[in-house]
Amino acid sequence: MSRAAQQRAAIRRLTEALAKAGPVDEVQQIVVDEARRLTNASSSALCLLAEGRDLLDFVAVAGDNAEQIVGLRIRLGDSLSETVIESGVPLHLDTRNPAETGSLFTGVEEETVTLRTPTLARSLSLSELESQTGTHSAIVVPLCRGGRTIGTLSALNKIGELDDDSPAFDADDIETLQMLAEIASASRTLTQTAHTSREQARELAVLYDAAHTIAGSLDVQSVLDSVLHAICTHLEYHTAVLLLLNDERTHLFIAAERGLNTDEREIQFAVQTGLSASVLDTGLPRLIADTDEEPDFINPSERTHSLSAMLAPLRSRDETHGLIMVTSLQRNAYQPDDLKLLAAVSLQAGIAIENAWLYEDAQRQAEEAAALYDLSQHVNATLHLDRVLDFVADSVTTLLKVDKFALLLYDKRTERLVPRLTRSLDPLAFEFPDTGIGEGIAGWVYEWQTPQAVADVAADARNRTAPLDQSGVASTLCVPMHVGEDVIGIIHAMSSKRRLFTVAEMELLYTIANQAAVAIVNAMLYQEARSKSLEMRRYFRRIAHALGSSLDAQDSPQLLADLCVEIIRADRCALYRIEGDTLHLQATSHFRSQSPPDAMVALGSGLSGWVARRGQSLVLTDLSADPRSHHHSWLQRERLTSYLAVPLKAGRRTVGVVEIYTQEPREFTREEVQLLTMFTRRARIAEKIAREPI
Repeated sequence: MSRAAQQRAAIRRLTEALAKAGPVDEVQQIVVDEARRLTNASSSALCLLAEGRDLLDFVAVAGDNAEQIVGLRIRLGDSLSETVIESGVPLHLDTRNPAETGSLFTGVEEETVTLRTPTLARSLSLSELESQTGTHSAIVVPLCRGGRTIGTLSALNKIGELDDDSPAFDADDIETLQMLAEIASASRTLTQTAHTSREQARELAVLYDAAHTIAGSLDVQSVLDSVLHAICTHLEYHTAVLLLLNDERTHLFIAAERGLNTDEREIQFAVQTGLSASVLDTGLPRLIADTDEEPDFINPSERTHSLSAMLAPLRSRDETHGLIMVTSLQRNAYQPDDLKLLAAVSLQAGIAIENAWLYEDAQRQAEEAAALYDLSQHVNATLHLDRVLDFVADSVTTLLKVDKFALLLYDKRTERLVPRLTRSLDPLAFEFPDTGIGEGIAGWVYEWQTPQAVADVAADARNRTAPLDQSGVASTLCVPMHVGEDVIGIIHAMSSKRRLFTVAEMELLYTIANQAAVAIVNAMLYQEARSKSLEMRRYFRRIAHALGSSLDAQDSPQLLADLCVEIIRADRCALYRIEGDTLHLQATSHFRSQSPPDAMVALGSGLSGWVARRGQSLVLTDLSADPRSHHHSWLQRERLTSYLAVPLKAGRRTVGVVEIYTQEPREFTREEVQLLTMFTRRARIAEKIAREPI
């Protein structure tokens, strides 16, 4: 077969290989096979420059020792290719005629050339070349792409050249090698173009899939799950984790994952340390080929050891919301194209997540506004305490999506927080945890008047003194209930599953609590006033019945004294009337016969004398601490602690005094003083006292 026919056959073979878009290694092997056959060489090699352009890789070899040479890497300076790559001019070497090498071997025979064989790579003189390497002739042509030399194609030892009359490599051989080099270069260009096309097609497919699934929902959790689904469908992974920044931007929590167990889902990562800090700070993705070489890498799974990983930030405009981490159990599992793809999806995910947040925020604000308006209408439209509490509980459980609720009010008498209404809690079991002020989470919130969101109740130190987890509570949001500067209680919004309460949820519950507090106080005041009104009516009916049925006028003061003790819930009562400059005892209630009060008291002397002289009420929490009590010697024998006295007036004239005593320390309120005054006035005690005789 003629040379031209051989070349046409070679071109057809290479064209078919290129048309099949087969692997570049297959095309390169065909190139060296045809180079060896067309030049009648004993061996042929295709070499490519490594990244630093100082090393040379044998990527395809045909002929002698081919299997041992393929994959070999040598220094460029130790090869015949050095001059060709530097000059871009083909090299023709024939040891039988040094002059034919031209300017490459000027000077004496001791001038050297560099040759690489499977077992030897060092500088040899022309006289040594044949004896030590067995190489008699060679041609080397450059392999170029885009105007840049990327390697060489060579042919060594033309078969039959040991015969002095046989031809060595000639210009046709060099031309043939140059043609094959161009085809090899074209194959690499086609392969790179095909690879780029495939990557772009994959990227477009992933982005389309991500856009189709991510943009199809405005629910945050659905968006997060769609992001991971799009990534895991197109990328190899062992674990895939989507992490979001918490409200304080101090930690990353796992919002969606693939490949983690229940305990691993609860892990949080500090943003100040590790590779995550670098990704969040710079906003640039990271490719980790070998995690063992990255001491700052934090493995999301404690059960397995990931060997390679990719991290990409979730960004929208200039704000970073979190990051996506994909790991593999293989080293070098990911390529730059994979990282580029992950970064593209994460960018799209960041925008989708922010849009979902904005939508949910708008929806939440609308729902909250409607719910707060509805709550305001209901709690202000009724003065029934139970109805107010039910409306508050319904609003909290609906808006915050919690399954447990408790409202505790402060009891001044016992100095405890008492559960007033609970939902999905055993009132008897729940009554114990929140009793003392400063104890438990509720006691702490009441004492410091500061809202608290606790994601893990069992791990909170405050929970030890009043455990909530025993009632099945995993997370809680607790806020105080303010009325002016006073705190009347607290509200617990609780979840049986662990969750992170947001700042917005805390502000919402705080708003509900303060609005509810005013309604609760109004309802309690109304209830108390209504109760006292009913009591007053009952007492007045008793008085009217007693006065109407009594035949002895002397019974009236005693009846009134007994009723005063009952109304104020005191231990003793004494009733005096003024005659001249002296107070005369008219009736007593619950006094011991061994220690009766003073029968007469001088006007202005002692406690009752002071009240009669000034016509003013007197309230003492500690009787013994007031020097006026020393005037009454009988008080030294009695264990009476607190004191309340009101003047009895007929018109503007003071005609008597009513005294109330208690054995336990008590702070009489302004309402109790008004109650006693109103009762004595409506019972017309003063008028009865002023009559002569009584």
